[in-house]
Amino acid sequence: MYKKRDETKRIMNWLQLNEDSISTEQIRMIRTNIDQVSESEMKLLMLTTPNHEGEKSVISAKLGIAYAEQGKRVLLVDANIRKPSLCNWFQITNESGLTNVILNNEEIRIHYRETLVPGLYVLPAGPAPSNLSSIWVTSKIKEMVRKCESEFDVVIFEATPYLTVSDSQLLANYCDGVILVVKANSTNKEDAIKTRDYLDRTNNRIAGVIYQTC
Repeated sequence: MYKKRDETKRIMNWLQLNEDSISTEQIRMIRTNIDQVSESEMKLLMLTTPNHEGEKSVISAKLGIAYAEQGKRVLLVDANIRKPSLCNWFQITNESGLTNVILNNEEIRIHYRETLVPGLYVLPAGPAPSNLSSIWVTSKIKEMVRKCESEFDVVIFEATPYLTVSDSQLLANYCDGVILVVKANSTNKEDAIKTRDYLDRTNNRIAGVIYQTC
């Protein structure tokens, strides 16, 4: 176990996933809490913030690594098509990805990329179309999620801020749980409450809350 964690630490250093915002050990604790608290397996997770980008892409990356450490086959999906960033952390290109899967009904295995972390794969956002509304169609999103779920043990969607656009609000309907990232001195309390209320009204379960202090 320790040898595996040392290797993970080396890879994270190479990927420049620093410990400034939230530590890797905190992420492991969050993963454990989700696994223990959930009455049923949470296979599809969406990570979002109320109204700011913050460092949720870093947190998504670390959470994906934490699940891969358990020997699971994990897919990180950059669903933040308006402002993609996951490909930068893992040093992969964004030439194709999620948008190809949704718009052209292509198989995800054509577009996801293997990372240096054993068992962890990334599906980049892909090229953004001129008309983003052509992507966020219920039937298309449902089919995309089905494809991801069929090939992986855990799927983590790194999504847009929840209150900013409707993208994440639609995607949340097809996930088992939502992880909400809030940041001290940045996230407005009213916005956090509003996000929670919206998720409750649409029967979307909050799987956990990550509170950043810096």
